[in-house]
Amino acid sequence: MSFSYAQVIGGNGEGFTANFDNADISNLSELSKTAPIAIRWPGGGDSKVAFLALNKPGLGMNIDSLNRLYDDFRDSQGLIKSEALQKDLKQAAKEISATESELMQIIRTSKAVPGFQVSFALNVMQGTAQSNLIAIKTLIDSGVNIIAIVAGNETFASYNYDWEHYLADFEPILKACQKQYPNIPRLLCIGQAIQRKQHLQWNNKLITYINNTGDFISGVDVHYYLMDEIKEANKLHPGITDIYQNKANAKLEIAFKKYIALYRSGDKMKPIVEYLKINLPGKIYHCTEFGDKEAENWSNTVANGAHIFNTFCENRNSFDVLLVHNLLGNWWWAARRPVSKGDSNPNNETKLNRITWYAIQLANELPLSAQAIKSAEKITMPGTYYFYFECAGDAEQNWQLPIENGLSKRFELHYVTGKYTYSSAGATGFWSKASDKFYEVDGIDIANQTEALIIPANSFGYVKVEVW
Repeated sequence: MSFSYAQVIGGNGEGFTANFDNADISNLSELSKTAPIAIRWPGGGDSKVAFLALNKPGLGMNIDSLNRLYDDFRDSQGLIKSEALQKDLKQAAKEISATESELMQIIRTSKAVPGFQVSFALNVMQGTAQSNLIAIKTLIDSGVNIIAIVAGNETFASYNYDWEHYLADFEPILKACQKQYPNIPRLLCIGQAIQRKQHLQWNNKLITYINNTGDFISGVDVHYYLMDEIKEANKLHPGITDIYQNKANAKLEIAFKKYIALYRSGDKMKPIVEYLKINLPGKIYHCTEFGDKEAENWSNTVANGAHIFNTFCENRNSFDVLLVHNLLGNWWWAARRPVSKGDSNPNNETKLNRITWYAIQLANELPLSAQAIKSAEKITMPGTYYFYFECAGDAEQNWQLPIENGLSKRFELHYVTGKYTYSSAGATGFWSKASDKFYEVDGIDIANQTEALIIPANSFGYVKVEVW
């Protein structure tokens, strides 16, 4: 068995198996052609309702356990979360007609996609050591590379910041996992909002526990979303809007210009990394969800793709696993999602790759040594060098790389671009029903240059520089 997990990127696996089809295999293989690709699965809230086994359809959801779950884990006012319960009950009823366990989709993907890896999320809220190990053993025995076991999903919120309740639930499960699979890292859920009192109180107890229990807990899983940092851009966004091909939208131009400025200045992922290094030195750090909210306003656009790509490039060496939310799903923010009524689909495909998909692919093609082009160091020796750029909303640039000693050079650009900052790969969450149907950003462009390095306007990507 292989448990490789160093600097792996990918996407959160919420909806991965429920929305899977055979065409996904070739696309996933393209993502992992250069380096491994990872998902966290079951992703999102699916982990708290999953009782996975080959003899159970779908996620193995159980109506009785759902009712107990929502009775045991009420909101801060002591009320049952009725809307969420009804949503899960509908999903459970739908699962009855499933023809097989969703474990099979993970197994098939693992066999067909080289470098496919899974960070497995436990059901700690209702599951037992036995119910969780059944799923883990099935996957491992079938050849799936499980690179980590995570005790739940955003449990600080699910447990209403009751650390002792969380501890009582996860500890026996993780001890059983340690006994059965001692080499697979075991992670706990830490809060991202290190400026908030509730998150800090939770984190302090978690950090104390990890530091007092030696190598029992290998590290932590943190999720990071920009929301407060880009609230002014969200206020400017016009919402559902008529979008016409080759016609600018002034309100969107203003909102996206603000969005780009705010994510460039307000991203706080690096302070989170420093917080983890100070408090949990030598441990493993995973970020298995990151994104921008409100997601419907920004997802599947050049500007959002640029931010995702840059987040991977700037932070992947700080995390053992770094995943965008999410990879395959039926949401506007999914990197690859089913064709919608607003999409142009001349090839009659069931799913289309969106700009997030191209951002993941570009980032995964880069070596870990790639530098930001804005901080490129002098090149004095022959060789191959890689530089990445995030130029959403910027004009075309003639970039002067510091190549010295009269060396010859050749540039190969791999990039995504569009006419507008809000240009997209098909429909977005803000397109109205009256919008034109078109698929403007249809993939990654490649250009070769020799004399000068010209970075296209409103683009993101990387340049491979060969020097001799």
